[in-house]
Amino acid sequence: MFLSCALISFSSHALLNAEQGVSKIVSEHENKGISFVQLFENYHQSDFSKSTEWNHFLKLLCKEDKITETEEYPELCFAIGHRLSDGQKHREAYYFLYITLREEKDVYTSQKPYLAYFHETLGQVYYFFRRFDLSEKHLNIALHHSHVSEISKIKLYNTLSLIYRDKQDNKTSEYYLQKAYDQAVKLKDEAWMGILSGNLGYIALSKKENKKARKLIEFDYEVSSKSSQINSQINALALLIELDLMENKLAQSTVKMQVFDSLMKHETNPQLWGTYYRTKITYYEKLGQYEMALKSFRKYISYKEINDEKRQFLNIQNAEFQIEFERKQGENNIYKEKKKTDELIILGLFVICLILGLTSFIIIKQIQRKRKQDKELLTLRAQQMEDELHATEREMRALLSTMFDKNKVIFELQEQVETFEKNRHSVTDSEKETMLNDLQSFSLLTENDWIEFKRLFEKLNPGFFDFFQERFPEITAAEIRLAALIKLNLSNLEMARTLAISPDSVRKTNLRLRKKLNIESLDDLTRFIKSI
Repeated sequence: MFLSCALISFSSHALLNAEQGVSKIVSEHENKGISFVQLFENYHQSDFSKSTEWNHFLKLLCKEDKITETEEYPELCFAIGHRLSDGQKHREAYYFLYITLREEKDVYTSQKPYLAYFHETLGQVYYFFRRFDLSEKHLNIALHHSHVSEISKIKLYNTLSLIYRDKQDNKTSEYYLQKAYDQAVKLKDEAWMGILSGNLGYIALSKKENKKARKLIEFDYEVSSKSSQINSQINALALLIELDLMENKLAQSTVKMQVFDSLMKHETNPQLWGTYYRTKITYYEKLGQYEMALKSFRKYISYKEINDEKRQFLNIQNAEFQIEFERKQGENNIYKEKKKTDELIILGLFVICLILGLTSFIIIKQIQRKRKQDKELLTLRAQQMEDELHATEREMRALLSTMFDKNKVIFELQEQVETFEKNRHSVTDSEKETMLNDLQSFSLLTENDWIEFKRLFEKLNPGFFDFFQERFPEITAAEIRLAALIKLNLSNLEMARTLAISPDSVRKTNLRLRKKLNIESLDDLTRFIKSI
């Protein structure tokens, strides 16, 4: 019985690992209906077997599906980041604050109460990383948030002062420092009043306002001594010694230096040792102990180098951390976007395949019907073109036949005229005049027929006349007409009758045409014209 009770007692106080911690929080949320943020506040690093398990537990919380799907997920990530930031673990905090920044809707304008603290915390973290512009941005959002607390305003003003101090804007830095001090006085927060009075005292000292500086620094020294804030106490004491030396109060400065020596006995902070030896330099120089001042100077330089190296190393670490963090976040975002895109693509392909499966038959039928209609249309158009060509050819043949008949009549009239010329005494002037008029009317009619002939010929042989006019502009209209008749494969006699000239004139025209085309034989001329 005693053994079983001991086992129960041990198991109830057993330390957790990361998975057990997450499972326990999820179970408590489901059984008791308590929010994840409230549940998390009850867990601490001491509840876990190792610090690595605690850190793993924090990350698993922000990856648990049952948590990431809830509305309070961004706030839970902030609660984790805030806890880490308070413990000066700014790099670890940044991971969780970044999730809140990414996941919270309208993070810059929403008036949710926790967001005032979120922007304050993120501003502090950005200041740690020396990203002053981002720090100032978030601090100002927190400062003007409807749920900002009065105590937070002190921290916000103070950090803004530090930002402008580091940016070498002393006027703005002093403005925010005074705002912070006034807020601390308003709330009667003595701890903050001590810290801020020391900073204001340092500024007054740099402006040679010794009386004001002494009052502020002495108050800082008094408060820090009371609350055992050694860092603030040492810095305030160094400034008071500097003031005493400036005012030639050597006895008072010696007493304070003895206190300074006692405070530094157990100190390990190299920054405070640098302050100590810097004060020693001024002290020994004032006493005329230059050898001791030189030794203090060498010590000061040594610690200054240590502090500078430490500061540079920290800046490099912070820069590397941010670069690596943002690279990983960028890769994660790309992966998530790719995953979403792939899922959408798969879903889209499934829908497309379904639609294609349902409509493919209809589409294929429509295509087949369209092809059939196009084929029939093409066949019909080809038939129409062929019919048009045949009709044109028939019209031209009919026109040639008509021209041939007309020109035959012209030949007969010419022969009659020649006969009448030989037998003038037997033909009256009236008869001769009538015959010449008939011949003239037939000739004019033949010219109109040629115009119609050219129109029909161009339908059968597009560009034929343009070919000669563009390439052989010296060829006459009569020679082009002859070429057209050669293209139609007419004999010399047919060409003579069609053109209403003698066969001999046809041969002469043919010869002139060959010379202009630089063609020797009649057969070559025929082949050339038929190839056009």
